[in-house]
Order: sequence, then C-alpha cells, then structure tokens
Amino acid sequence: MLVKKVTLDDLVDTYCCIQEETIDEKHLEGLYKSREWFTVNLGKYVEGYHLCDNEKAVGLIYYAMSENALIPYKIEKNVACIYCTEILPDYSHKGYGRMLFGFMIKELLREDCKGIFIAATEFKEWMYYEHFQKQGFKEINIKSPYRLMYLPLLQEDISVKMCDLNYKPSKDKVEVTLFKNFFCPIGVYMYQMIKEVAKSFGDKIKLVEIEANPETIRKYGTADPLINGKSKFFGSASEEEVENAIQEEIELFKK
Repeated sequence: MLVKKVTLDDLVDTYCCIQEETIDEKHLEGLYKSREWFTVNLGKYVEGYHLCDNEKAVGLIYYAMSENALIPYKIEKNVACIYCTEILPDYSHKGYGRMLFGFMIKELLREDCKGIFIAATEFKEWMYYEHFQKQGFKEINIKSPYRLMYLPLLQEDISVKMCDLNYKPSKDKVEVTLFKNFFCPIGVYMYQMIKEVAKSFGDKIKLVEIEANPETIRKYGTADPLINGKSKFFGSASEEEVENAIQEEIELFKK
C-alpha cells in the first residue's frame, strides 16, 4: 500500500468511490465530466492524494487551498480545505485512513500550511464528523447538518466565516438556478437532471446557469441548485422530488 499525490497521469483513477461497472449511463457521463473538470482544474481548484493498492486507487482525499476552495466559507489564506475523502469498504478499519491523512499532513507541512478545514456532516454515510474526530480534528462551529472542523498544523486556530444564502431570484417567473461546479460526479448528474426537469415546465420557469468559482460561491453563499432562491436538496434527489419542488414554487408564485 502506498499514498501518492494526484498528477495528470492519475486522472483515470480519480473518484475510486464510484464503481464504473455498477452505475447507469447518466451517472457514468457525470463521472467522465468530473474527470474532465479535474484535468482542467488540478492545481488550482482541486488537489488530492490517492491511497493505492499496487496500481489501483482504493482511497482518496480531494481538497483545495482556502484561497481557491469552492466552498461557501470565507477562510484565511493557506488552509487546506477538504472536499471529500473516501476509503473503499474492503480497505476500511485497517489503519489506511490514518496512513492517507498522515501522508497529506507531511506534505502540507512542507508547504507551510496552517492547518486543514472540513465541513463534515451528521450523516454516517458521508463525511461523518466522528471519523474526523478520530483523526484529531476539533469542532469549531455547527450549522446542521454540517459540523465545521479544523486540524491545526502550524496554527492553532483560524478565521472561518460561514456565508449566508444570499441569492435573489427573478421576480417575473419561478427561477431554477444551477451552479456549474462539476467537481463531484453526483453533482454533475444532479445538474443535468434538474436542467432537464426544469425545461419540461416550459415558459413557467426561468433557467439560470452560473459559473461556480470562489467569488460567486461566497457571494451567493452556495453552489447547490436553487428553486426560486431556496435550497431544497441536500445531496442527491429524484426526478419526482425535483418536479414537486418546482411545482410547489409555481403554486406559491401564483398566489
């Protein structure tokens, strides 16, 4: 087992958390688009490490430095902000998570990084905060379902400000707002699916697409899809849930 920093030569191994042979065509398209996004943005909006069993990636940590991180938080410079981390089930609970984090910490210390930030969650299935407590992260704030956590390296505390949702939708029609952030394959799938569902409502809605970058995400306080300025989904959602959310806002708009 070894840990390596992700380079352009490793892009075919990115997102080992998604098994290509088990997903449908639309999710597979999302995976390929995220790999394209990773290729363009590696070293700027994303960096990472892979845990490898021989040549096979079986674990990952993807992150960006705070100046360029695509997250709705204002954080002082030179802090590593984790987007996601995963170890495949067959390799879990064997100490490989500590191995992966240990390698990352050594690398970041060479770069004089102040510490590592993560918006962990209260969901056991994804980025569960207790896993990061075991790695030494301390809780600095709670905004359910998120737990903001920090692992000091060269600086004991950092300045973190949560950005409030601050998007004003169109007034003439119900607006479906999508942020073009293709880091996560599930996010790509949701983007395309919500766009298709929104178009099925014809002229009842207005579709707005915004490029996701640190400035727009912090300005509006989100990179999640919005229905008439409201965040209605956490993570994945079904087509039916999206249709219902849009229809609900249309009914409210009529009143």
